[in-house]
Amino acid sequence: MRLLDLTRLLLTAERRSLLWTRLVHGGEVHQTTPYTCEDRYPELFDLAARVAPDARRILSFGCSTGEELVALRRRFPEAEIVGSEINSRSRRIARRRVEEDPRTLVVKHDAVSGMFDVIFALAVLQREPHKIAEMEVVDLSPHYPHQRFDAAACDLARMLKPGGLLCVANAHYRIEDSSVAGQFEPTAESPVMEGPIFGPDGRRLDGATGRTVFRKVA
Repeated sequence: MRLLDLTRLLLTAERRSLLWTRLVHGGEVHQTTPYTCEDRYPELFDLAARVAPDARRILSFGCSTGEELVALRRRFPEAEIVGSEINSRSRRIARRRVEEDPRTLVVKHDAVSGMFDVIFALAVLQREPHKIAEMEVVDLSPHYPHQRFDAAACDLARMLKPGGLLCVANAHYRIEDSSVAGQFEPTAESPVMEGPIFGPDGRRLDGATGRTVFRKVA
């Protein structure tokens, strides 16, 4: 079965890029699936635009092939938008997608610098959600430990300006359970994030929900 999985990974350029990303960045990878589509979260994007209309610098953490960057540009026409992506193939596609937009930049995940007014991490801080749901995983730790999520949450908090917005959706863990929870409060209109959600010990929290849009207060 392992040989069969490896063969499947090598069949297409996309799958080869996934294998390469896992081999080279195994300790840093969150979501391994590059799937995305344009305007995937319209209500969330619209909410962010209403709450932070004057945002001047925006980060799309895990921008994949760049569709999210295009959707954000429509809501924030004057902002500098930075997309970070760990998968080199996805990064190349994203750069081609926004090459005519001089105020949109696509960089490696470890080349992000400066502070941001709004940060999006959408369907990134998780691991193969469909497989996890199908397997009815009770303990997520062997697949995606809370420490990895928490480290990312700390990095995002560090790059966010006081008063800025952090938008986290379709994650396996909650910002409310992270080390930086005390720095954030959910916005009044924050949509609810539903499960499966796991606690800091990696155990599944049946029926648990979380918030998705937070303002940095500390």
